[in-house]
Amino acid sequence: MGIKIVATGLEKALAGTGIMVVGPEDDVEDIKEEVMRDITDVMGHLETDSRGVTVQASTLGALEALLEYLRKECKPPVPVARVGIGPIFKKDVTQTGTNIEKGLREYACILAFDVKVDAEARQHADELGVRIFTAEIIYHLFDQFSNYIKVFQEEKKEKAMATAVFPVVCKIMPQHIFNAKDPIIVGVEVSRGILRIGTPLVVTVGGLVELGVVTSIQSNHKELQQVGKGTQAAIKIECEKNPNIMFGRHFTAEHPLYSRISRESIDALKSHFKDELTNDDWRLVIDLKKVFGIV
Repeated sequence: MGIKIVATGLEKALAGTGIMVVGPEDDVEDIKEEVMRDITDVMGHLETDSRGVTVQASTLGALEALLEYLRKECKPPVPVARVGIGPIFKKDVTQTGTNIEKGLREYACILAFDVKVDAEARQHADELGVRIFTAEIIYHLFDQFSNYIKVFQEEKKEKAMATAVFPVVCKIMPQHIFNAKDPIIVGVEVSRGILRIGTPLVVTVGGLVELGVVTSIQSNHKELQQVGKGTQAAIKIECEKNPNIMFGRHFTAEHPLYSRISRESIDALKSHFKDELTNDDWRLVIDLKKVFGIV
């Protein structure tokens, strides 16, 4: 059971806060101060992160419950930069859209719990590229956001593949030289790290000699995308820049093959492939930085 209040200025009311009645002997200004103090105390407990998504709920209680779930129940926790109560309007979308300008596109989304989305806000969101997830059950919101983040990270990872170079050191097996000149096809054993398709390889003979890029890896008659430490495989190395590089003339089996890492490739590994490298792989990154003089 409840009551319906009809008055001017209700668009500024905060759903979920208390209502105070002004009696004939009460001081209106005192009542106002008390109301504002309560609101300030409540909103002060709704801490936000320096960067994150926007969260909107129908009432203050619903907002508190949603924040509690996103921060304590979700694995990993969902960072929240902005909170609001009531319907979503164009201004809410505009504020959320600033994440795109900051390079935080993954947080350019609004998690709307049991609230309506204004038609103009929906259109503005489509124009800016802001995602709005709506649900009447809290964990449904998290499921939608989790799927969105998963797809987003996979897309970023795919783009980062062009820059990322995994650390590897290979030893040439001299008894398995199948083609000495471009494309160079030799048998190798991975001494350290991870050898992947697309890895640029070099040797150090006086200075750095670029051999080319790994375009094929075959082990036990199977084509593979990558091989790890201790694996023996036949690899094909293609070099468009210098097709005259030749095994036996410019380098031999005594020269280890190194992946040609760079500062950019290391940053890409840290940002998108950190969990795919072991501690020994990261120690190899440090060792290769010395080989290539990377600060």
